[in-house]
Amino acid sequence: MSNLHTVKISIYGKDITIKSTEQPMETQKYAEYIDHVMKGIGKKTGSMDMNRIAVLALLHVTRELFTLRKNIKADNAEYEKKVKEFAANLEAVINETGVQTKLL
Repeated sequence: MSNLHTVKISIYGKDITIKSTEQPMETQKYAEYIDHVMKGIGKKTGSMDMNRIAVLALLHVTRELFTLRKNIKADNAEYEKKVKEFAANLEAVINETGVQTKLL
């Protein structure tokens, strides 16, 4: 079983003690980010309802996550395309020059 760390975090003015397998500094960093997002949403909406702000923060962070996943997938596809192009160009050069290659 993983080691659990007890970490005190503060989100939107509420102090919470949680147990996490993450290192305490990482957990604090996550909590600070969520706190920042919630405060920004609270300021923009003028809402005082913490549950509503929390749901909007979750939606915001989830959108960020999905956008990053989509970008990574697109970057990986572009990388694979470039690798295939490079391999094809390399093979063409090898074929043109008559260089013998031996795979290890």
